[in-house]
Amino acid sequence: MKTKMKKFKNRICFTMTFCILLSVLCVIPATDSSAKESVGNGLILSTDAVTVTTDSAATFTAALGQGFDASRLACIVADPDVASITPVAYASNIAAFQVNYGNGGSTVAAIYSLDNPAVVAYLAVNATPLIMDIPARLGTNHSNYCKVVNYAFVPYDFTYADFNDYQSTLNIQYQCVSYKDDEFNRWGCYGYFYDAAGNVLSKVHLYASSLAKDRIYHSEFNVPINAVRFAIEGF
Repeated sequence: MKTKMKKFKNRICFTMTFCILLSVLCVIPATDSSAKESVGNGLILSTDAVTVTTDSAATFTAALGQGFDASRLACIVADPDVASITPVAYASNIAAFQVNYGNGGSTVAAIYSLDNPAVVAYLAVNATPLIMDIPARLGTNHSNYCKVVNYAFVPYDFTYADFNDYQSTLNIQYQCVSYKDDEFNRWGCYGYFYDAAGNVLSKVHLYASSLAKDRIYHSEFNVPINAVRFAIEGF
């Protein structure tokens, strides 16, 4: 009788775990078309990179081969101050993990088997206060264009009472990739800060007064307090 009850309880636990995992999978946002699986040694992640913002979390799955126990999977983050990753559900050979925003930045996480650390796959993690919508090519002139090579958010340091409408400052660097049209040596494009409803909070100008191939340019923009996304013009 006790054996039957134990089997029954195990079945209930497995069913509940499976339902939790299924519900997690159903709410995972659709990944970008450029996202791809991270295939490791005996382990497959649903994506090779995730981005999280201050007020959001990301979820991914890790799949072992059939017959293996996903509850034996663990995760270690190279820089845990950037973001944290915790398991949220598992069933059979599949586990779901959640990525939570920390202090921002970029890092790498390793998901591995406790039974065999050689079974491992890697995930790139980007934690940023805003969703950064940055195309590969910036500008409107197809002969002259730039690309973003680096960006960072730093604390907004002007704290007087009348100037507290900004959450941080965005430092952004962009490099001239192509310069083939000498008639347009003054390059520029626009960036937009959006709130959660999709309204434009501010419009900023990225520019280069003397365009030269491979030269790197720098701009600083104050980030509005309610901004959740930053997008730059591209083509």
